[in-house]
Amino acid sequence: MTTEQPPATGSESPSSTSVDEATGETPPGPISRVSRSKEAARDWYDAISRWYDTFADPFEEPARAAGVDLLDARPGERVLDVGCGTGTALVALSDAVDPGGTAVGIDLAAGMCRVSRTALADAGLDHGVVVRGDAVTLPFEDDAFDAVFVSFVLELFDTPEMLAVLTEWQRVLAPGGRLCVVSLSRRGDGPATWLYESVRTLAPTYADCRPIYVRDTLREAGFRIDDTREETVWMFPVEIVRCRLES
Repeated sequence: MTTEQPPATGSESPSSTSVDEATGETPPGPISRVSRSKEAARDWYDAISRWYDTFADPFEEPARAAGVDLLDARPGERVLDVGCGTGTALVALSDAVDPGGTAVGIDLAAGMCRVSRTALADAGLDHGVVVRGDAVTLPFEDDAFDAVFVSFVLELFDTPEMLAVLTEWQRVLAPGGRLCVVSLSRRGDGPATWLYESVRTLAPTYADCRPIYVRDTLREAGFRIDDTREETVWMFPVEIVRCRLES
């Protein structure tokens, strides 16, 4: 879900050389860049939407479920799932906000939207809604949601675009609203991360998520970190972060 960007020329991730306030750690270095166009990403996810859960869900499910738990959606709330994919989290969120709430999923790929709508229908959750759209320019009014959930999506945007994307997500959050981000983490840098990034260099279409500095990026965008969890999924470190806008 990114626009075409030039090759990296020394650009670093947000706060990639700053010391993390919570841990005192200095991040190990800059994150890799994204060169795939938005159109290519859309077409790829559209093509694999029918089979996505077969090969991706075993990897994503534990961390995604932990993120849904950390977001703690409640009955009556309005929740947005950005990059909802096949709708697994959207179904859980829709169930959590009932009665009286609304859960909306948005995805760039038409195929993913179709699968998500089917998942909601199969679960009998008619208060869940799926729209096709771009996470960079959300088709929603200001303050439209009490909570926003994002799982393995933020890291698909190129580094220069991340803060603009987060500003857009802030726009649709109501005052006091919360954001939960689940993402591959560049912290805890080690052999598994090095191996993954080597594979990603060779096959960026198939290994398109890249490890990022989640907490640093969110702080730089003006969020206050509420709670964090760290998971290891198939040896790869994952950060799960719940945050709110700084008042």
